[in-house]
Amino acid sequence: MGGYMATAKTVEWATPQWRVDEWVEELGKPFTFDPCATPENAKAAEFLTEDDDGLKSPWWGRVWLNPPYGSGLKDWMVKANEELNSGRVEIIVALLPARTDTKWFHESVVERGHEVRFIKGRVRYGEGVSPAPFPSIYVVMRPKCEVSDCPTQGRVYRGMCEGCRRSSA
Repeated sequence: MGGYMATAKTVEWATPQWRVDEWVEELGKPFTFDPCATPENAKAAEFLTEDDDGLKSPWWGRVWLNPPYGSGLKDWMVKANEELNSGRVEIIVALLPARTDTKWFHESVVERGHEVRFIKGRVRYGEGVSPAPFPSIYVVMRPKCEVSDCPTQGRVYRGMCEGCRRSSA
């Protein structure tokens, strides 16, 4: 018997505003840029639409990222990591499907040491009355390396910079 993976009818999933508000409260500042939005669902004062093509445009400041969840998701994560290294980006908070078994997740999140926060239950995107057909996570991407010593896990790297990658190899 073959495997089955449910597919959605759309790749666009509008973020519920209260989820963004929780992050604004935690960060102490609003997001300044949303690279993949519509005028109706933008989570920052400055945003790009599909026509603006956030994959080809520069990003800056505190970025809210809820990219299209289709086959192009890998491209958005590659772009996020490139922008993180540009010097223009303070932080990227990405709301993503929890596809922890995929190559893009390991290359763009795990191997780069980004913080992952698992969301309990299923997100109700937009004004949806039903939950999404998939679990979701937050990936917190910071340009500066944060190193801490954990009594159970040893040295922990978040936002692993090039220097830490070399020294931990």
